[in-house]
Amino acid sequence: MALYNKAGEILEKLDSQKGTIRSLCLADDVVDKKRTYALVCESLKYKDALQIIIKQTGIVEAEKQRKIGPGVILVLVYDFLFGRGLQTTGSYKDVIMKHQTRLKAELAKLKIKRKVTDNKMLIPEHIRNAIVLPRWVRVNTLVASVDKVIAKLLEMGYAEDTDTEPSQLKGKTFQRDKHIPEMLLLPSNVDLHANPLLLNGSIIIQDKASCFPAYVLNAPRNSVCIDACAAPGNKTSHLSAVMGNTGKIFAFDMDKRRLTILQKMTKRAGCKNIEPVLGDFLEVKVTDSRYKDVEYILLDPSCSGSGIVGRMDHLIDQNTSAAENESEEDVSAAAAASEARVAALADFQAKAILHGFQFPRVKKVVYSTCSKHREENEDVVQNVLAAQTEFVLAPNAFPQWTRRGLPLFDEADRVIRTEPSEDHCIGFFVALFERRSSAQPTAPATAKRNASERQDGDAEEPLKKKAKNKKKAKNKTSGATS
Repeated sequence: MALYNKAGEILEKLDSQKGTIRSLCLADDVVDKKRTYALVCESLKYKDALQIIIKQTGIVEAEKQRKIGPGVILVLVYDFLFGRGLQTTGSYKDVIMKHQTRLKAELAKLKIKRKVTDNKMLIPEHIRNAIVLPRWVRVNTLVASVDKVIAKLLEMGYAEDTDTEPSQLKGKTFQRDKHIPEMLLLPSNVDLHANPLLLNGSIIIQDKASCFPAYVLNAPRNSVCIDACAAPGNKTSHLSAVMGNTGKIFAFDMDKRRLTILQKMTKRAGCKNIEPVLGDFLEVKVTDSRYKDVEYILLDPSCSGSGIVGRMDHLIDQNTSAAENESEEDVSAAAAASEARVAALADFQAKAILHGFQFPRVKKVVYSTCSKHREENEDVVQNVLAAQTEFVLAPNAFPQWTRRGLPLFDEADRVIRTEPSEDHCIGFFVALFERRSSAQPTAPATAKRNASERQDGDAEEPLKKKAKNKKKAKNKTSGATS
């Protein structure tokens, strides 16, 4: 019963957005982490079909007096219909056995309705055909060198493979990344949760693309930085490593629980230059004396997450085929809500960047998302360039990475994109802004040159503001706004 209780609890927390699959399944209070993770992931794969079957069976309503949570019901029905069979006795088994005939009948009806004979065909197509990414790990250079970690892996029986396609790696093998020296990749199904290198902080599980922001920002030793949306802390600890554990990083997050996770993770990583700050980055006064020396900002704000593939977390937002029972109006409304959410996120993202620009001594701001939507990426960049004149896109950001931005404006080759199916990492976007006074000579601001090409209906107004600002700039010698 304990396994089902914990897996059900995790499913309910996922529905309430109280964590990720990985963080919840690997929490300290999870006794059997491997089985719990497998049960949660497999239940999520079939969640669409399970919800329909459970609803049609009426099992939740019929067993209301037993006070069994919806998450527990879902994992029980999964194991009974699709898994290895119930792995429990007692009251949970009694409940399922009481409804077994109806459960099997509803499963058969659903398969007939969808014209499938194999249970696996009930898994949504985008999940069945999901891109499988390798397992990326970052060598934490605050604890161990790359050579030391590789030597330890070889001791553990791993072999270095230089020929196999990353997505096809199998067994105890690893590869070195050709772009970021401290990155290693292993087979997608490798289990590292009890690996001593992970437990002692020598390696950190982190997707390759997620390492781009700190690598591109490249804050020097002894500098003062802000990680504006820091938790859970992987990018923060990477930034700390880039800085050699010197200087200071103000790590902001609005959520106390997430900030606690950041503190725990960065402590294990050996970071000593991080100051956690509970609060909203947008509410920080740029004139606050604590931040007067901030020169570098890493900004990875909330986004749609539409670029995330190769893990199960995307299932928590799935639109189930219980949408079979939805009208066209319902589907259209859902699509409109999704578009509205992306638009709201893009507005927030632009505000966060512009707020970062106002810190009086800031030289560079790196902006990143794990989104594939242009609205959160190239469009945000263009809107930010149009709204001010002090910051421009850095011309030589990560030159060894060839995949650049969508060709929507002249300087799209200055921003960075990743493509999961070809780059073997999550979909990601990175833009590095730098202050003109510290930037290399650049051509006139991109957004103004391309005003006529912009598709944003609101483009005209910010461009007017930009032109007005330029006119004022001729008569001023002021620095950054504050």
